[in-house]
Amino acid sequence: MTKNNIYLTGMMGSGKSVTGKALAVMLDYGFLDLDQEIEKREGRSITGIFAVEGESYFRDVETAVLKWASNLEKHVFSTGGGIVLRDENVGLMRRTGKVILLEASPEVLWERVCRDKNRPLLQTPDPKSSLEKILDGRRARYKATCDYSVMTDDLTAEAAAKNILTLIK
Repeated sequence: MTKNNIYLTGMMGSGKSVTGKALAVMLDYGFLDLDQEIEKREGRSITGIFAVEGESYFRDVETAVLKWASNLEKHVFSTGGGIVLRDENVGLMRRTGKVILLEASPEVLWERVCRDKNRPLLQTPDPKSSLEKILDGRRARYKATCDYSVMTDDLTAEAAAKNILTLIK
């Protein structure tokens, strides 16, 4: 297997999609948002998938889409925030590319996602608290499963992409 793909991991709102697009342009790579690919294949939103089928079903679909996508070469992938929860996903990403964690403080994450109603894990009475709990629960896993990390709080997507280029060269 080749190892020329780049997988951007991190919390919702960390900048995976916008940074991924910028990075793909800089590298002359393809770009694929795995959540958008899931929605395309399922014919419904991720919120809809969660509401009808539940998180476990969604994670199964996510793994299947990752398996398909990891066969592509020279691609930057924006992954879903929970993709690192399965060892199988982490192993596949590490075998076929570099895993880059995009980090952001809880305050910045909240500012970036607070108006987005398409975040199924935030459909709670206290979404800000839910976001912080998810981050607390995943922080160690994100750190343990990445090759490099970039703090995006004060960076544009282009600046974050340039930082990634420096790290992977």
